[in-house]
Amino acid sequence: MPIRYTRKRAHLEECCTVEEALGLVAFLAERPGASVALARCTALHGALVQVLLAFRPPLHGAAPAALAPLLPALTRAPDPETD
Repeated sequence: MPIRYTRKRAHLEECCTVEEALGLVAFLAERPGASVALARCTALHGALVQVLLAFRPPLHGAAPAALAPLLPALTRAPDPETD
């Protein structure tokens, strides 16, 4: 399973596909303050990136190289005037 859930953290592992997006939305919506671990993630579908942008959970571990340019947007607080 590409996403392994614990009480307070979603661990994205290996290649995470669009099929995991709704599960991640539900997990983050039900657990305010939950975080996401990226250390074992090798690829991330755009739908999951959108989930991370929407919820902006704390991120742990090194992200896949392709995600690196987006990390500033994923880790900053949303700007109500532009987001």
